[in-house]
Amino acid sequence: MRNAVVCAVVLWMAGIHASGGTQSVDAGQRAEAEIKQTLTAFLTSFENLNWPKFKAFFAPDVTMFHPAPPNGRRVDSPQEFEKAWLGVFERIRKNSGRDSAPFMSLQPQDLKIQIISPEVALVSFHLTDANVLNRRTIVFRHDADGWKIVHIHASNLTIASP
Repeated sequence: MRNAVVCAVVLWMAGIHASGGTQSVDAGQRAEAEIKQTLTAFLTSFENLNWPKFKAFFAPDVTMFHPAPPNGRRVDSPQEFEKAWLGVFERIRKNSGRDSAPFMSLQPQDLKIQIISPEVALVSFHLTDANVLNRRTIVFRHDADGWKIVHIHASNLTIASP
């Protein structure tokens, strides 16, 4: 009888452990799906240069490294953030030659989502533009309003022509 009780307790504990592991995997998969959805909506707002929608994807304490001048140093205040991005939007709109959205096409390649914790995820991908490899790393933080961008590190690498 004692062995039966011990065996039942062990099986019960194993069941708790196994179901906890499953819940953890499910939570990770759910977070990854939410982040992919958020990233897609973010990139669409960027392609369309829709400032109100675009700005809503960022946390109030966002920081960023832009890939090119005139924004060489880290942007880390709301005033710098808005000034830098509105300048980027203006340049893209002007250089696109288009009168309406979308003003560009952003197709992430080699997308990798790393769930760091239930509240933090790291997303990295490449964009290609002629002979430039655009490297992007985005840190997302989950809060009451969903997944928000807290940091972007963007860099561009010129690729030699074949």
